[in-house]
Amino acid sequence: MKDAAGGRAASFGERAEPAAEEVEFMLALAGLCRLARTAFDAPVASLCLSDGRTHWIDLDAAVDPAAWEFATSLAGRPDATGGPMVIEDAARHPAHADLPLVSGAPAVRFLASAPTDAAGSGRLAVFDTQARAPSVEAVARLAALGTLAGQCLALERRAREAEQREAEFRLLAETSTDTIVRGNLDGIRLYISPSVRSLLGYEPEELVGRRAMEIVHPDDIAGFAALMQRIRAGHLDIGDIEVRQRHRNGAWVWMEASLRLTYDRATGAPNGYVASVRGIDRRKNEEARLEHLATHDALTGLANRALLGEHLVQATERLRQGGRRFAVLYMDIDHFKQINDGFGHRAGDVVLREVAARFQAVLGPEDIVARLGGDEFALIHTLEADISEAGRLAWRLIAAMAEPVAFAGTTIPLGLSIGIAIAPDRGSDADALIASADRALYEAKLAGRNTFRFASETV
Repeated sequence: MKDAAGGRAASFGERAEPAAEEVEFMLALAGLCRLARTAFDAPVASLCLSDGRTHWIDLDAAVDPAAWEFATSLAGRPDATGGPMVIEDAARHPAHADLPLVSGAPAVRFLASAPTDAAGSGRLAVFDTQARAPSVEAVARLAALGTLAGQCLALERRAREAEQREAEFRLLAETSTDTIVRGNLDGIRLYISPSVRSLLGYEPEELVGRRAMEIVHPDDIAGFAALMQRIRAGHLDIGDIEVRQRHRNGAWVWMEASLRLTYDRATGAPNGYVASVRGIDRRKNEEARLEHLATHDALTGLANRALLGEHLVQATERLRQGGRRFAVLYMDIDHFKQINDGFGHRAGDVVLREVAARFQAVLGPEDIVARLGGDEFALIHTLEADISEAGRLAWRLIAAMAEPVAFAGTTIPLGLSIGIAIAPDRGSDADALIASADRALYEAKLAGRNTFRFASETV
C-alpha cells in the first residue's frame, strides 16, 4: 500500500484479510505511523503490540519490508520508566550492540518508541540506519502519537467486542425456542428472531420497524402501554406481562413477555429494551379449564353454587346502587328420586344434562342458571318490566320440560317446580333471597308440582 508521500504501508503477523469496515481503522493506524516517521525524518515506523506482533509498519519507498519485519521487535522493549524510549546509536548501546539486527542487516542504529497506554500493551516506534539525537519536541510528539494510537486500538477492541456480543446474541436468539425482540424506547422493533414464524406466523422482516402495540388485543393495550411507559421512563429495569397478540391468520395468541431495559454504554441513558417472548396458549387453556371446573358443575356444565353466589352478590350490590330489580328462581325436577330409583343413576345423569340443555335453550345471555346439587337449580333473571315477567319465564321453563327424555329404549316424563323471589321485595341480600325462593318452591310442590309460586312473605 503506498502512502501519500510515496512511502509504503505493510502489516506483519498472522492477520486475516481485513473486512471492508476495517479499512478506515487500518488507514488511521497507517496515518499515525506516517506522522511518526515524518516527525523524525526516519525511513521506518511501526506500531507493535506487547506480544511482539507488528500491527502496522510504514516504510520509505526505498526500504525493503522483509529486512525490517523482525527489526520492529526492538520496539517491544520498553523503557524502565514506562515512558518513551530513545536509543541514539544501537551500535554503542550495551544491550543492543550485539543483536544481529544491529550488527548485521538492516543495521539498525536509531530507535525511538512510545507506549500506547499505561499498561504498555503496545508501542509506536521509529527506526533509522543513521544514529541521531532527536529533539525534545520530536520525542513529545511521538509520545502524543503513541497515546492516540492506543485510543485507536482501544476503540477497535471495543468494536470487536461489540461485534462478538452481537454475534453471540444473534446465535442465541436464532437458536432459541423463545422469540427474542430488540426495540427502541418508542416501542419500535429493531430486531426479532426467526422463531416468530412459529409464534405469530410472520416473517421477522414483516415486524421489524413496527410497534408491538399494533397487534396487541384491545383488552390488553392499557396494561401493555403502562409497562412500556414505565420502562421508557427508566422506572422499571425488568418487567413481565401476559398479553394477546394477533396471529397472521387472525387468531389471538396468548404470550408471556419478559422485558429488560437496555442502556447506552457511553451515556448510561436508557436506549431501548430486549424481550424474551413465549407462547402460553396451552397454559392459558389449562388455567381456563381449571377455573371452569372450579366454578361450574362437571355433569351439566352449568354454573355451580359458588359462582351463582358471586353473581347474586353482584346483582344485589347493583340493586343498592339503583340498578334494576331481579328475580331468583329456585327449581327442582319433580319426582327425580323415583327416576333414579326406577331407571338408575345413569338415567338420572341423562335427565340432569337434558334439563340443563333445555334451560339454556330458553334463557337469554344475561341469565345465570346454576346447578346447586342433586336435582336443584337456581336462576338469576334481571327484570325488564314488572314481576309478571318472572312468571312468564317460569311457564316457559316448565313448558320446556313437556317432552319426555328418551333413555334406553323408553321415555322418562319430566316435570319442574319453581319458587320465585323478587329483589328487593322478598329480601335484599343473597341468603334472604335464596331462602325466600326455596320457601316458594315448597309451596309450588304443595300446589301439585309442575307449577310455580311467588314468595308470599319476606324471609
